[in-house]
Amino acid sequence: KHLINDDFNETALLLAFKQNSVKSDPNNVLGNWKYESGRGSCSWRGVSCSDDGRIVGLDLRNSGLTGTLNLVNLTALPNLQNLYLQGNYFSSGGDSSGSDCYLQVLDLSSNSISDYSMVDYVFSKCSNLVSVNISNNKLVGKLGFAPSSLQSLTTVDLSYNILSDKIPESFISDFPASLKYLDLTHNNLSGDFSDLSFGICGNLTFFSLSQNNLSGDKFPITLPNCKFLETLNISRNNLAGKIPNGEYWGSFQNLKQLSLAHNRLSGEIPPELSLLCKTLVILDLSGNTFSGELPSQFTACVWLQNLNLGNNYLSGDFLNTVVSKITGITYLYVAYNNISGSVPISLTNCSNLRVLDLSSNGFTGNVPSGFCSLQSSPVLEKILIANNYLSGTVPMELGKCKSLKTIDLSFNELTGPIPKEIWMLPNLSDLVMWANNLTGTIPEGVCVKGGNLETLILNNNLLTGSIPESISRCTNMIWISLSSNRLTGKIPSGIGNLSKLAILQLGNNSLSGNVPRQLGNCKSLIWLDLNSNNLTGDLPGELASQAGLVMPGSVSGKQFAFVRNEGGTDCRGAGGLVEFEGIRAERLERLPMVHSCPATRIYSGMTMYTFSANGSMIYFDISYNAVSGFIPPGYGNMGYLQVLNLGHNRITGTIPDSFGGLKAIGVLDLSHNNLQGYLPGSLGSLSFLSDLDVSNNNLTGPIPFGGQLTTFPVSRYANNSGLCGVPLRPCGSAHHHHHH
Repeated sequence: KHLINDDFNETALLLAFKQNSVKSDPNNVLGNWKYESGRGSCSWRGVSCSDDGRIVGLDLRNSGLTGTLNLVNLTALPNLQNLYLQGNYFSSGGDSSGSDCYLQVLDLSSNSISDYSMVDYVFSKCSNLVSVNISNNKLVGKLGFAPSSLQSLTTVDLSYNILSDKIPESFISDFPASLKYLDLTHNNLSGDFSDLSFGICGNLTFFSLSQNNLSGDKFPITLPNCKFLETLNISRNNLAGKIPNGEYWGSFQNLKQLSLAHNRLSGEIPPELSLLCKTLVILDLSGNTFSGELPSQFTACVWLQNLNLGNNYLSGDFLNTVVSKITGITYLYVAYNNISGSVPISLTNCSNLRVLDLSSNGFTGNVPSGFCSLQSSPVLEKILIANNYLSGTVPMELGKCKSLKTIDLSFNELTGPIPKEIWMLPNLSDLVMWANNLTGTIPEGVCVKGGNLETLILNNNLLTGSIPESISRCTNMIWISLSSNRLTGKIPSGIGNLSKLAILQLGNNSLSGNVPRQLGNCKSLIWLDLNSNNLTGDLPGELASQAGLVMPGSVSGKQFAFVRNEGGTDCRGAGGLVEFEGIRAERLERLPMVHSCPATRIYSGMTMYTFSANGSMIYFDISYNAVSGFIPPGYGNMGYLQVLNLGHNRITGTIPDSFGGLKAIGVLDLSHNNLQGYLPGSLGSLSFLSDLDVSNNNLTGPIPFGGQLTTFPVSRYANNSGLCGVPLRPCGSAHHHHHH
């Protein structure tokens, strides 16, 4: 009798949860939650029971449920130990005073819970709790009390919320000694880091306060009490001052991962930090203002795999004297420092090195060639030495690095050809060597053995020859930049096969022939720059036939800088897009390309092309060529187009009325052609138009009034014998022909 009664009560509580907490269940996950006489709820979806029919677990993760979570209906289940509701759309609410709770594991992560009183309820009532995860919600307010009474509690994860205000000084030391894992990453917590008390802290192994607003210029004196810490992450706060020296780091017996990155810490790296070397695997000190060298004591770091010292002011010979002796190192990042001299050959001793990033320093001499010559299966995947002062040639020995995926040697003073051995690397996806003095050709046969290349960025060099037909086999290609070289021949029509190609830059070469119609098949193409070549034939309407077909979100997360020419028609082309990973902005400003123009502005950031639906090209520049024929009216369908530069060609016919459909257009240059007829009134409706140039054509009639057309300077309309109206002379007034 008792058992049936219990079972009935448990079923009733579940049905109450379904009715009170679940507003919508689009996937019908709770479809079989129905009371049937004689059948308990153990067969219901998500419910698990013990051998004697008690409900011990409920797992409804990623079920798409929406509602206001009334936790008490579930915590009242006297045998429920594990409750998994992560990845739904529950918001907080309901009654959270009430019954005792017997839960051991509670996971509410990735919902929309905002009310911190739910955390307080759980901490005060669920005395058997082992693990609680309410990360990735919308919890607001300040951290409440920490429950010293929960003698089994090991894990608390409140990361990725909106908790703000000061962390109570005793918050951490008030947890029970059983606590092992405390994650407060990515909130708005503040206060002085050194005020925090790490009282008993006996078993704490993971502690993160990363991505908050902590300040202060000292570390807490009690932190060494946490002598079993394995991960300490206090990156991305506002900590200042120096790293503690002396015995501070000596008490940690298990610290494997230490991140102090992206704070305002200064001074030298103290030798005593090397007391962690007996266990340390990951050390991240990047994004501070440390100076000096890595102390020689760090040669004791035999377990160290990942060392990030990037974005500081470090200098000296420590790569040679210290780092090259840490032979197990796998990831080495020292970009954006002040290290000079040649790249130490001794780094080739580090035979486990997968990523070597030395970009934006003051290195001189040659690119080191000894990598991968000793190992039978070399592991080096990325070698990044952009923005230094390296000279000499690209070593053919890099062709022995069969695992290489990324080579970035941009912005150096390298000469000679790119060795055939590098072009033939089996896993190469990013070949980035722009802004050097490289010569030679791109070999026919690239990508024949598999289309792994994703980015080919060789602009601003002295490359000759033609673009090989086999480029059509590079089916993973996203970004091709060959601008500002000395390339000749035709644009291969096979480029139309590259369905992932988003950016194609071939400007400022000596390419001839037509623009291939097949480019209209590139269903990801958003950026097409062909300016300053010898292209002839007409403009392919097919470029617009892919308008509305461009895949959303293809080129996300690349670092770029756009050098926009703002000097009107004195400049060639609308500007240049350059790959920008690992290059200092000050150095970019010294690039000749930036000075080919009386006015340039540099915009930089990350590429984000997340058209919510399909889109169109956003940039098309074919200025300074010899293309002829009419402008295809379909170009007006490119609703995402921001820059259209057809200037300095031999285009005839009229400006299509459909251009009123270029809703996003900012720069429209049709100057120096043979266009005739009227300016379409529809151009007056373009609200983002910031630069229009129709000068040096045979246009006639009035400039449409209204919109922005009357706000551009006279020079943008000059040398059209029949144009009139503001800003030119009034229509109908006499005018004299000037003979040039």
